[in-house]
Amino acid sequence: MSESPFTKTEPQLNIGLLGYGTVGRTVAELLDERDCGIRIRHILRRPGHADGPLMTDSFEAVLNDPEVTCIVEALPGRDPALSYIRAALAAGKHVVTSNKAAVAADLKGLAELARANNVSLLFEASCGGGMHWVEMIKKTARFNEVSDVSGILNGTCNYMLDHMERSGLSFEEALARAQALGYAEADPTADITGADVRNKAIISASLAYRTPVVSDIPTAGIVGVTSGIIAAARERGRSLRLMMLSERRGDRYAVGIVPVLLSQDEIAAHVHDNLNYGRITGDVVGALSIVGQGAGGRPTADAMIQDLISLGRGETGRPGLDRPLTYDPALLCGTGHFPDEVLPGRPLAELIEIARQKQSFLAFEPQATE
Repeated sequence: MSESPFTKTEPQLNIGLLGYGTVGRTVAELLDERDCGIRIRHILRRPGHADGPLMTDSFEAVLNDPEVTCIVEALPGRDPALSYIRAALAAGKHVVTSNKAAVAADLKGLAELARANNVSLLFEASCGGGMHWVEMIKKTARFNEVSDVSGILNGTCNYMLDHMERSGLSFEEALARAQALGYAEADPTADITGADVRNKAIISASLAYRTPVVSDIPTAGIVGVTSGIIAAARERGRSLRLMMLSERRGDRYAVGIVPVLLSQDEIAAHVHDNLNYGRITGDVVGALSIVGQGAGGRPTADAMIQDLISLGRGETGRPGLDRPLTYDPALLCGTGHFPDEVLPGRPLAELIEIARQKQSFLAFEPQATE
């Protein structure tokens, strides 16, 4: 019998795991199954739940353990995760996190804190789950001038729009099915309003363009989409997907989140179910695309463990956001499709503001770039 490659590895990292929900628990289970040189010393849980081996309800106990060299943050929501990440970096601990809200809130500040304390900040799991999207962006941007980065970065909305099109479901039916399958939370607000994608877009574009992207980017979700809108798009040979869009030209960039009308010759139009999709274009490598699982316990845990393995091998992660680029929303232009009118040749930011004022659903058809 051949020997497993996941055994008899000397510990390379001692970690403190913050959170024991779907992702945290899966990280712990996978590290128990496969010995890849990572040992959990503490698991932080809420007061009243820290009743198992290694468990504690004291963040200070985890932080102040000199044997812990890396904090693995898998808590829900921005707070208190952001304060824990800052405290860990300031204490000279590496940080691996899956928390898109915390990272997007202060990516530049966290990167500077990591650099000042000579530690790594790694967040592969914050965008695209197991798709390894962050690593793809980093490797492209370190040698290429990136001109655009875009993607389908929310599995809940992709599942809903896909099955409204292919299965004829209503919005409510598609949402209920996504919740039943575990793709959508009981409160799906962050998904369907585009807030979840906004956080991922801030992280993705910041890394691609090596600049701290503004937080107030134009965002339109899928609230208000109907079976009739989907059917009308289909009659025109178009599929609808909620996407992050961004472009860079020289020292200017733009980012936006909106449901996009896609022709059938585009890869994104054929990304089905809850899958994610990312596309990045570099001046040397050209256009690169990737499709994969963007959420769920195992894909997200895999992304976190990949970051830990990189740390164990001595690889560092301190995002460089040193370019003083200017945000220019006029770079993203196209046609806005509303239920009652079509407005061609408008900036996406303007169309999203019109949709907000009208309280109307917006589908966007990007203008072809020169």
